[in-house]
Amino acid sequence: MMERVNMKTVTVEVLQAVTAIQKIATDYPSTWNTFPLAIYRTANKPHQIDSLGNELQTDWTITVELYGDKSQTSIAESVLSTFGTIGFSGTAKDANTADLKRIIVEVTAVVDNYTKYVFKK
Repeated sequence: MMERVNMKTVTVEVLQAVTAIQKIATDYPSTWNTFPLAIYRTANKPHQIDSLGNELQTDWTITVELYGDKSQTSIAESVLSTFGTIGFSGTAKDANTADLKRIIVEVTAVVDNYTKYVFKK
């Protein structure tokens, strides 16, 4: 059985490469005291399945919420460009909340689980 590429691991590596981000998590923190903070989620669905039921290609959507006490624009641009270097494309939109600056970055691509190649949709 062919294994799906684990984009959670790749997402953490991409976010760690953006050195301005101080904390990376999958859930909202109980205390909001470390900024900039990146909270990420990954979602996937089969893109191409062969006659044996192997998932040859997977459609991935990665959402990263960036929180900070000052502008997150340059960090969002870094996240987008770093995902861009591995073939993902996406958007960043402001979604400020209360006293925090928030930008939601969403990137998508199709990943080939055999070759590990990334294709833009």
